[in-house]
Amino acid sequence: YLVLGPLAWLMNKEFCSKFTTHHAMLKVSPSFMGGRLHNRFVSTACPDPFFGLNGPAPEGCVAVFCSSNTAGAAIQHYHIPATDLSPAPPRKRNQQCIVLDGSHRSSIFNVAKCSLKKNTVDIAITPSAFLNLHFDQICLVEQSRMTV
Repeated sequence: YLVLGPLAWLMNKEFCSKFTTHHAMLKVSPSFMGGRLHNRFVSTACPDPFFGLNGPAPEGCVAVFCSSNTAGAAIQHYHIPATDLSPAPPRKRNQQCIVLDGSHRSSIFNVAKCSLKKNTVDIAITPSAFLNLHFDQICLVEQSRMTV
């Protein structure tokens, strides 16, 4: 699979093992499906972000799911071109994120502090050591319910 744009890291071997137990949370561009999923976060399929319940994703696409906006909130599955997806930022403390670059690349940490005004987070790399990162250096993740 060839993935271009802001999700090129998704194909990197360093990251692949993380997505067997965690979903990457992604934002959908307004150009996909007439903007119906814009401003919503979607989750990558686990354990393989390129193979969801609706089968293998076509080349250049990622298998994702989200709950519908309708009553009952059924889970909907999509194959979305990687060029229409970007990493979702955390919104509050105690969420988890994966580091996309630098010395802690591909590591998952808890958010200790989140500044929506500055687009930065402090992540706890140890109980007493914090690292300040910009939103474009991280991606929100959630542990897969299948592995909990």
